[in-house]
Amino acid sequence: MELFLAFTLQLFILVDPVAGVPVFLSITPHSTPAERRVMARRGSFVAFIIVAFFLMFGSAVLGYLGITTAAIRICGGILLFVIALEMLYGRFTGTGTSRREEQLAGEKADISITPLAVPLMAGPGAITTALIFADRAANLGTHLALLGGCVLVFAVSYLFLRQADRLMRILGDLGTAILTRIMGLILAFLAVQYTVDGVRSAFA
Repeated sequence: MELFLAFTLQLFILVDPVAGVPVFLSITPHSTPAERRVMARRGSFVAFIIVAFFLMFGSAVLGYLGITTAAIRICGGILLFVIALEMLYGRFTGTGTSRREEQLAGEKADISITPLAVPLMAGPGAITTALIFADRAANLGTHLALLGGCVLVFAVSYLFLRQADRLMRILGDLGTAILTRIMGLILAFLAVQYTVDGVRSAFA
């Protein structure tokens, strides 16, 4: 349960459906509500499949390549800290969609795979988190707990995107900015802890 809660919280912060709502609306300017619901469902499902793959098989792939747990934690901590700083200062997240991608997406009929699923939802931060927690999964039960957390996060993300218009009216730009900065602060703490754990493990 502890692993499930920790993973679910961190993955939710990184997927960040709250900040994703205005982006989703901006890249689907000519879509009807029904079309947006279809794209939100498809994008959430594809993002879940990608993160679930790294949860189940990421450790085996990294082990084959000779990448150690300490390296994953140090690199992951640095990457997550960079993302956290961008969230804290309200800057454009370089690991998410670029301005050019959003412009091109606005001209596409279907944005569910790219840029919605990748990199907006299943970006480098979400994949890195999946790798870090996959290394902590010791048995089938813990793997199932992580998969359950993954299902929960992307199900909630789908609900957020499905109600994007209503949420934007409720939260507004100010509410979205405040929530994003709070989640960025929490993520910064987690990122530093991962780096400390990785350095301690490397030199133990």
